[in-house]
Amino acid sequence: MIDPKIEQAINDQINQEMTAAYSYLAMAAHFEKANLSGFASWMYQQRLEELTHAMKLYHYLIDRGGDLALKTIENPQKEFGTPLEVFNIALKMEQANTASINQLYKLATEISDYATQSHLKWFIDEQVEEEKSMEDAIAMLELAGDDRSAMLVLNQQMGARQGDPGAPAE
Repeated sequence: MIDPKIEQAINDQINQEMTAAYSYLAMAAHFEKANLSGFASWMYQQRLEELTHAMKLYHYLIDRGGDLALKTIENPQKEFGTPLEVFNIALKMEQANTASINQLYKLATEISDYATQSHLKWFIDEQVEEEKSMEDAIAMLELAGDDRSAMLVLNQQMGARQGDPGAPAE
């Protein structure tokens, strides 16, 4: 049976992953409205990744005999600015997610929950990739600056991103 503190923390993390998915969907809609379908596609793929993360946690929680406690998902931000501003918001969201996963890992360590520590190692590695991906996108957007041609090239490149094979089916 899973420790109640870990159960609560995993439920909180599931909520955070679902909230991030919701936020990425809002960002995708912003880009669609601005006719930047490549950026929209990239954010949509991020949404699918966050849902996959939530489901990994869900299955782990259930496999350990825990109870799922779904919580309200806050409304995401609706208004966004430039692509650079959107990606900076996304980076902050990923950094908050990393901090939350690290806290969950710390709790698992404190109570000697080795199974949860092992399970969370994948998430820790994944967050390194998530933050790097955002930082790389931000660096490219900063290089593009106000150059519309460069922005259109980036939009096309972002649209070429392949989906996560572990993501849930539509």
